[in-house]
Amino acid sequence: MLTDGWLYRLLVALSGITLVLVVVYIVVIQDNRSVQSEINQRQQFINQSIQLGRINDALIHALATAAVSNKDDKLRDLLAQNGITINPTTGAPEREAAPAAAAPAAAGR
Repeated sequence: MLTDGWLYRLLVALSGITLVLVVVYIVVIQDNRSVQSEINQRQQFINQSIQLGRINDALIHALATAAVSNKDDKLRDLLAQNGITINPTTGAPEREAAPAAAAPAAAGR
């Protein structure tokens, strides 16, 4: 009889521990799903940014070509305001270094 009571208590304790572990496992899986969803959204944003970057480069190149071929000073000025200079011999756009980022560093010295 004494061993039956001890065995019963051991089995109840092991069952309780198993139940707690199952609940912890469910919570961890739910947390993992939410983190995975956030990572997927970030990856989608990165992929879309890359696609938009290619479109942006093509648009800048088309605008620079149009500015050179039509001798459009207003379009050249618009591109220059956004940090893009046009090589007059080839008509290819060149991005300038960001002067706004360099100015605060020099002012802090």
